[in-house]
Amino acid sequence: MLETTRTYVAKITNHSQVRDDLDQCGVSASKLWNVGRYHIQNRWDDDGEIPDEAELKSELKDHERYSDLHSQSSSFENLRFS
Repeated sequence: MLETTRTYVAKITNHSQVRDDLDQCGVSASKLWNVGRYHIQNRWDDDGEIPDEAELKSELKDHERYSDLHSQSSSFENLRFS
């Protein structure tokens, strides 16, 4: 299957107006990433398995930071774990 990657470049012209919201979004995304990695590592240590999508989705949706993200940012399909 052929995969295409696109990069979009944007410039924020009203940085002073959106700085706090962008910072909060970044902190929330970072916290969720850490929660996901922690959950995956614990599961791997327990039984040598990587949790499936449904288990990770359930774990992340129950986290307090999930609701801090914009709906498109918080959708599981946009979060990638490696």
